[in-house]
Amino acid sequence: MSVDLEEILGRELHDVATTLQVPPMPALPREQPRPSHGFRNALLVAAVIVLVVAAAVAIEAVGGGSREPSPAPPRLTIPTTPPTTPYVLDGKLYVSGTQVPGEWWSVQSGTAAWLAHRTDDTWWWGRDATPYEIQDLDGVPVISPNGRYVAAVDDATSMLTGFSTDAGGEGFGAARVDLGDPAVTGDPVHVTAVTDDGRVIAQGAAASVLWLPLVDNSTVDLTTGEPDPTVLGNTPAGLVVSDGDGGPQYLADVTDTGGLAGKDVLPGLDSFAVSPDGRWLAWTPAGSLGGEVTAVSSLDVQQLDGSGRAVLRPPSTWALKVGAWTWEDDDHLVSVVVHDDGSAGERLVRCSAEAARCVLIRSAT
Repeated sequence: MSVDLEEILGRELHDVATTLQVPPMPALPREQPRPSHGFRNALLVAAVIVLVVAAAVAIEAVGGGSREPSPAPPRLTIPTTPPTTPYVLDGKLYVSGTQVPGEWWSVQSGTAAWLAHRTDDTWWWGRDATPYEIQDLDGVPVISPNGRYVAAVDDATSMLTGFSTDAGGEGFGAARVDLGDPAVTGDPVHVTAVTDDGRVIAQGAAASVLWLPLVDNSTVDLTTGEPDPTVLGNTPAGLVVSDGDGGPQYLADVTDTGGLAGKDVLPGLDSFAVSPDGRWLAWTPAGSLGGEVTAVSSLDVQQLDGSGRAVLRPPSTWALKVGAWTWEDDDHLVSVVVHDDGSAGERLVRCSAEAARCVLIRSAT
């Protein structure tokens, strides 16, 4: 309740003043004067004023009038320590704080293992800083979100192949796939997703199949439904799917018969990354990565239920390098950043989804 302090004081002083009997001016005393009734009445007036002020202050505190704002909640601290997830910075691959020999283009991280592309166009994987080459592969491999399985289409043999990182790279079979003629179709068949239970999806203009190497090594044609689904990738929360009819993208689980059970609808996106607990989605909006875009000024982030939406921006003068961001844990995302004016040199940032901000971090040297 709002209280007009001036009005209360005025009313109280008026009531006191009307009841006071003010004595006439006394004659000059011949002896030491004693306190007069007037002095006592002045004390009474002062006491009333003090009581009125105290009451007004109490009413303000309880009644919710104009008061000092509540203190802001403490700001979440974002660590600036080197990342715990593998990363490539200025062509150097770091795993668990150790530099892996060689020059590298990129790295994909699963929970249990990593998969990296070296500048000599070879592919390597590892569970720590010890790298293992994927030999005799003419294709682009993909790792599952949990890091337990890797699969690829071998263009030289027209075969789907894969292996388990749990078993030290031991293969789990192969299946033939129709690659067509990429020179004619313009969309070569490649692995688009590997699930945490070892299912493999390969798609292109000539084929769209689900391979079940850990079930019976069979393949399932995914083009029998309407419309044909396009699997854009896999995340800890499920496959990212588009029906190819201009409709929304969504998360889905795949069955052994090739059925896709739709879950959450996603915003229109070009790239995406989901936190290990399947709670947070980071993405770039559809159309933002067209042409020759190599860096972006921000990433959108929200919880998969649609709440907590925010924008993650690197510190001033930096931009996020395309394809170089990955979730480190359930709240933090790590990305390589480059100078937004195009000058040389790379750094790393760590972004917090909860805090909705990013800070520059130190890297291993």
